[in-house]
Amino acid sequence: MRVMLVTNGLGYGGAERIVEALALALHERSEQHAVHVVATTRGGPVKDNLRRHGVPVSVLSIRSRVDVAVPLKIANVARRFRPDVLHSHLAVADIATALARPFLRGAKIMTTVHNRGVELDRFKRMLWHRALRRFDRVVAVSDSVRDALAPLGLAVHVEPPSLVDLDAPLPRAEARRALGIDVDTPLVLGVGRLAPIKGFDVLAAAATRLTRPARVAVIGEGPERGNLGRLELLGAKEDAAALLAAADVVVCPSRSEGFPQVPLQAMAAEVPVIGTDVPGLSEVVEPDVTGLLVRSEDPAGLAAAIDALLADPDRRRALGAGGRRRLVARGLTREAMVARTLAAYAAL
Repeated sequence: MRVMLVTNGLGYGGAERIVEALALALHERSEQHAVHVVATTRGGPVKDNLRRHGVPVSVLSIRSRVDVAVPLKIANVARRFRPDVLHSHLAVADIATALARPFLRGAKIMTTVHNRGVELDRFKRMLWHRALRRFDRVVAVSDSVRDALAPLGLAVHVEPPSLVDLDAPLPRAEARRALGIDVDTPLVLGVGRLAPIKGFDVLAAAATRLTRPARVAVIGEGPERGNLGRLELLGAKEDAAALLAAADVVVCPSRSEGFPQVPLQAMAAEVPVIGTDVPGLSEVVEPDVTGLLVRSEDPAGLAAAIDALLADPDRRRALGAGGRRRLVARGLTREAMVARTLAAYAAL
């Protein structure tokens, strides 16, 4: 089978990492499958990694949200590659793929919808919703994303993705050495884009309210870096998932999520997760089983939850173990995600 994966950009992010995982899995099965990755906007470290592994990547460098050349560029790549399936990820890629469909010579198109589109302006959301109607298969990453699409009247399949490799987390001491953190220092860690929707400004406010000593750090880059001076910013790291084992608590203070990967990877490392009670995230973190949920936009509540777990190592261990058990029970691993996706391609 010949599969073309289309996404917006190839920087570090949950959707981008999922595209990377699928592309590498298809490339490893080159006797059965061929893969080509297309980024509509820009490249980045994921592009560099794919090319190092021999996966072909095209970057189309979209200039604006109404750049009519992009669908034609997608069609040109498809004409050379001759895909059986185009699998799109994220709104800009969905719009461009849908517009390119008349030129795709019978290839089936599917999309994985990673979020509810809350970051889109009204015009882009309208274009995106129209585009989704043209796909042969629409997959939502969570129940909350499916529910957000319900007004469109589409048949939507829910297939939670996962980047988890249960063998990936480093031993705690090794992960701490990699981050330059003393083995005995309590560490509260966040991972993600430094963007308003991720809520790290709330974590920064909570850090000033902690009553127990701890280092509060975030792995990631983004436009909010200059507004998060109260946090220890560690920058983007390719091995962020493995480094989560260094934490005593992983915090996901998001304002909205689809089906976030960071808490899953923390659970693989047996680290408890404190998340906000928002759609998507509340489907991942099970209160008092894998972690705690607090209200969004509540620095005091977040600080109290962090203090409570820092004060109780036995509870942290129990929640961490509960998280790993839940991953195994629900089949939330990279291997299972790849198998489900290949089955969807075959069905198309």
